[in-house]
Amino acid sequence: MATTPHAGSNTDICAKMHHEAELSKKALRDKRTKFSELKLKHETDPIKAQQLKEAIEKLKTEIEVDEAQLKVLLEDILFHCSGH
Repeated sequence: MATTPHAGSNTDICAKMHHEAELSKKALRDKRTKFSELKLKHETDPIKAQQLKEAIEKLKTEIEVDEAQLKVLLEDILFHCSGH
């Protein structure tokens, strides 16, 4: 016979997942803002320009990874926490 988790524990897990999603959304907004600011910068020094380009690419990759992780988390919430 399969056991079901206690409703309270499931609710706690869902609350934690919702909280984590909100924190992830805020962090992603902050990274997008920083990304936009970096893209507006112009460097004439070739070394600084290369460093800026690398920083932009690194942040772009971080944003893409964070977006994918947030999407998975939101899908988990939708699947496991509907009605909570």
